[in-house]
Amino acid sequence: MKRDSSLKVFQSRDKSWVTYGELVQAMRNVKADDCEVLLIHTDLSFGLPSRDLKRKELVEILFDAICELEVNTLVFPTFTFSYGNHEDYDVLNTKCKMGMINEYARKREDAIRSEDPLMSVCVIGDHKELAEVSGNKSLGAGSFFDRFHQIENARILFFGSRLPQCHTHMHYVEEKLRVPYRYDKEFEGHIIDKEGNIREDKHILYVKYRDVIPCVPPSFEKELIEQGVFLKQAVGDSYVSSFTEKAAYDKAVEWLTRDVNCFLAEPYDSKPLVKEYSYGNVTTVQ
Repeated sequence: MKRDSSLKVFQSRDKSWVTYGELVQAMRNVKADDCEVLLIHTDLSFGLPSRDLKRKELVEILFDAICELEVNTLVFPTFTFSYGNHEDYDVLNTKCKMGMINEYARKREDAIRSEDPLMSVCVIGDHKELAEVSGNKSLGAGSFFDRFHQIENARILFFGSRLPQCHTHMHYVEEKLRVPYRYDKEFEGHIIDKEGNIREDKHILYVKYRDVIPCVPPSFEKELIEQGVFLKQAVGDSYVSSFTEKAAYDKAVEWLTRDVNCFLAEPYDSKPLVKEYSYGNVTTVQ
């Protein structure tokens, strides 16, 4: 539903207010509305939420702001990394670990969630096929990211979140190029589908070797901004930013082709490549 554009939503550190209308306009300014499918990473970092808004109301307002873009299909990451936490994956009931808005979107009746026990997404809109993942790779062929890559007019929106911290799409590029600092690790567990049926399952994630330290240099985002393909606008204490899937993919391929260590704190072969994985409390691609 449409909201009053003057509605006060967040108060930033300088005591100024971020309004509903400002959030919507900022997303339009970074062309988040100029696409067929929008993948959204969220973080409520714009300031302190208004005390006049209850938690549930705040989330509904922010979801409505995103819906005002009138994009055909919205996609929210609902990653659980269930198998990495020694847990089974229940499509309907396993909570995501990607924030309040994503969890709200997951629970909507018009959302369809993918049967990926590590990196699920929920899809709202016409392109429901994006949730129909196949195969057993969370980043490889048949995965959501592989299907997303096939969409001609797709964008990625960072709504309060930052590119270096949550640009999961980059791991898809690493998988496509088979970078030498990651390897296929198989995880086991059970999937409980939306009908309540339980099945044994094995899924593969392209994880890093133990001593590899991922690091997205500031120069990567700077280059994207300077070339006009990554649009970014300050909002309160944070930002909204966006680029097309194609631009994100092409630029990551360009950098990795030029220097395979470009997204690492130190060269991958500076230490022995040890296959050791830490289970439990997993919330991101290790």
